[in-house]
Amino acid sequence: MIRRQLADALTFCTLVGLVAYAAIATDLYLPAIPLIIQDLGGSEAEGQLTLSVFMIGLASGQLIFGPLSDQYGRLPVVRAGTMLFLITSALCAIASNMESMWLMRGLQGVAAASGPVIARAMVRDRYEGNRAAQVMSALSGAMAVIPMIAPSIGVLILGLFPWPAVFLALALFAAIILLALSKLPESAPAPAHEALTFTKVLQSFSLMLSNRAFLGYQMAGSFSFAALFCYLSTVAYFLPDVFNIPTELFGYAFAATVLGFMTGSLINARVVMRWGMDKTLRSGLVISFCAAISIAGLAPIASEYPLTMAGLSSTFFLGVGLTAANASMGAISLFRQQAGAASAVYGFTHALLAAAVGAGAGWLYRGRLMEPALLMLGCSACALAGLFLIRNHRVATHIASTN
Repeated sequence: MIRRQLADALTFCTLVGLVAYAAIATDLYLPAIPLIIQDLGGSEAEGQLTLSVFMIGLASGQLIFGPLSDQYGRLPVVRAGTMLFLITSALCAIASNMESMWLMRGLQGVAAASGPVIARAMVRDRYEGNRAAQVMSALSGAMAVIPMIAPSIGVLILGLFPWPAVFLALALFAAIILLALSKLPESAPAPAHEALTFTKVLQSFSLMLSNRAFLGYQMAGSFSFAALFCYLSTVAYFLPDVFNIPTELFGYAFAATVLGFMTGSLINARVVMRWGMDKTLRSGLVISFCAAISIAGLAPIASEYPLTMAGLSSTFFLGVGLTAANASMGAISLFRQQAGAASAVYGFTHALLAAAVGAGAGWLYRGRLMEPALLMLGCSACALAGLFLIRNHRVATHIASTN
């Protein structure tokens, strides 16, 4: 009994680590961006690009690792991805100019894609429907601790060592996950006997993208995350520019808002079995949209109401916490035998949209909160629109089943 509990705890912690690849690879180094720019001779826009190229790599990597895990099993593929994450993290630490940093961050993003895309598929392998969303919410809630503490750890590392130490810490994190993966059992269904071909992969992707419910869940989850990433992409700039918060307090200010995401994820884990995925998803989207309206409305006078803005940001993150697991599991649960491919399509769009919005946020930023706030509001509105596709699909399915 004790051995089983220890095995379950190890599996849970390892899945948290896999889901957290993207979060820790961005949040830990956020406080180091100004130092990287200064040392490598870049501009703010070029520093922002290190985030965007990572997200592009994260998007494209999922299209590789997802189908491969359906064909060859989850564990061999995620181990290879984790090893690549370790190597590219170390290479980021020795980058000598912005161009080489962009290249290494892009490759690091490709490697990091192996974690979340295969973790989502592993959850789908083991659980069904609302239960899968509940487990994913628990993972998200636990994972949310990382963006809460990672910037503070980043600041602590930077207080003791030069900025390359941040990337060496990421390499150490990958080494720990690689060790834990050696203890995990395989969860994937028996692989198909036919060879994996590019045409076969494209056909599975086409099947998913032609499903209205999948697209609805995709919009809800991806635009919600894009709004959140808009915040992440500009928070290192607007906290000092708008609220006069020094770099030393960056981690604490950031943690106060990210606490909302963890709260939303944990609430979701408690209520999704009673409310169901769709109702809980709708609640999260509405909460985020209302918070985004309020943030945009107060943006011109944000500096006068720092505590109110912190509360609204936390509420916005809470809504995303209620949304994230339900959107991802709602989409992936539609394709049980192709969970890896479904997770890849979902994650690809998820990350690519975030990269585009993050780049746009950096380009539009003018030393004030208005532009990021309006971008967050637009993304929240698009996420809410995804509900109509889900609802239309449910109605069409119901009508078809009754005829």
